[in-house]
Amino acid sequence: MKRLFIPMLLALFALATACQESMEKRAERDAQNLMKKCPMPIGTDGNVILESVSFDIPTLTWHEVLLLDYGGVELDDTEVRNMLAKELKNTPSYKPYRDNGYRFQYVYLRMSDPKDTLINVMLTKADYE
Repeated sequence: MKRLFIPMLLALFALATACQESMEKRAERDAQNLMKKCPMPIGTDGNVILESVSFDIPTLTWHEVLLLDYGGVELDDTEVRNMLAKELKNTPSYKPYRDNGYRFQYVYLRMSDPKDTLINVMLTKADYE
């Protein structure tokens, strides 16, 4: 029994260390997995579509590009920023990224003309703490 204990312990240790990945790599992998589902409607009304997702390791920034069925209503940058910060705080899947102080960039494009940027918001740790 003692003969098997040491090799089993070493095997478990090797397995545990081999399975670890950096938080940055995890964020990159999570973004790539989510990107496979894009374009993806956000909510039930179809007014917002998640077009693309990526994670930039050098800047530690989670990027989301969204298409918005824009009805011509004036968009208030501060209101949008506050809404996104609140949503970020209340989304459990972003918690590991918040805990590491990552940045989050949200770019909203006009659904009818995706070359038209309606709003571009960058949230930092100070915004979502």
